[in-house]
Amino acid sequence: MKFSKKHSLCGGVILLAVGVSLAGSSAAAETETQSALATDWSTAPVTVTHSPATIPNFKTLRVAKQSGFDRSTFEFDGNAVPGYIVRYTTNPSQCASGDPVAVAGAAKLEVIIQPANAYDYETQQPTFSPASIVDVKPNLSSVKQLKMSCPGWEAETSYIVGVASKKNFRVLELTNPARIVVDVQQ
Repeated sequence: MKFSKKHSLCGGVILLAVGVSLAGSSAAAETETQSALATDWSTAPVTVTHSPATIPNFKTLRVAKQSGFDRSTFEFDGNAVPGYIVRYTTNPSQCASGDPVAVAGAAKLEVIIQPANAYDYETQQPTFSPASIVDVKPNLSSVKQLKMSCPGWEAETSYIVGVASKKNFRVLELTNPARIVVDVQQ
C-alpha cells in the first residue's frame, strides 16, 4: 500500500460533542495531545499505515460542529493509533457482504480503520459505547450522517460519512487516548 505523510504542527484542539456523548466519561478532563501527523485540506485520499503491537479496540465516536468545519473523532483504547484510509467513494458498501450502505448527503466519505476491533471476539460484545454510534445523524453543515459499514471484520472498523457535497477534508492523529480525527470543511 502506497501512502504519503504530510507533517505539520497544529495548535490545541477542542472537542465539543454534539449529538453523541459518553455518559460518565472523563473526556472533558483528559489532556489531549496531538501528534505531528496532520494532512492538508484536500479531497484526495489519505492512507496511513500503522502497525500497533496490540490491535486497538474502537471505543466511541464523537461528532461536533467547529468554526469552519465539522469534526468526527474516532477514539480507541490505549495510545496506539491504528492505520487508516479516508477517501471519497461513489459506491459505499458493507465490508463482508458488499451490500450498499445508504447515508444522507450527496457525497460519501469512507473512513477505513485498520487494524481496529469493534467487537470482542471472546464475549461477542461491542467494544464501543454507546450502541447508537453505529448510525449517527448529526445533520451538521457538512456532515449529515455516519454509519458503521464494517464492525471489526478481520480487524477492520469502517464508517461511511454522508457529506452535504464533496468538500475538502483533513485527518489528524491524537493520543492520550488514541484518536483519528476527520475534519470536513463547511
